[in-house]
Amino acid sequence: MKHFDTLVDVNRYTKQVFLFIALSLVGVSLAAEPAAETPPLPADACPLNSGGSSLLGTQWRLASLYGTSVPERLEINLTVGENSLTGFSGCNQYSATFARVGHSGFMMTDIEKGNEVCRVLPTTPGGPTINVGDWEGNYLRILKRAGSVQQEGNTLHFYNRSGESSVVFVKKYGSL
Repeated sequence: MKHFDTLVDVNRYTKQVFLFIALSLVGVSLAAEPAAETPPLPADACPLNSGGSSLLGTQWRLASLYGTSVPERLEINLTVGENSLTGFSGCNQYSATFARVGHSGFMMTDIEKGNEVCRVLPTTPGGPTINVGDWEGNYLRILKRAGSVQQEGNTLHFYNRSGESSVVFVKKYGSL
């Protein structure tokens, strides 16, 4: 029985040595490989468009926020720049800067807007009103959480970091 216990101990020790060697080799292999970096974009590319320049300079009108249609009388829009989105958010001009994340994502780094007082718009005589300030605040908050975008024909869909469609725009007539 003692001989059997010795064999079990040797077997356990051998497994531990092989595991240590294997883990050491993996560690050396990982340390030897340089970290993969996201390649730089061409000078005329727009990081908002996964390395392509097709969105650069295009103009869009807000159609919906999380599936809620924007009232027809309310104007919220954006123009895509090289590293920023600019436009009118209902009450104020705004500028949202973003940075590229990976190959197809982005992250808003800053959003600035003017300080104009927002108004309330009537819809029909005696009908409900549109609180433009609420729309502006919601739009800018939701835009700040966007992490990817996809163009589908004449619509531009922004997705939040969970992958949900959050902001949908339609292309403005006469835009690139």
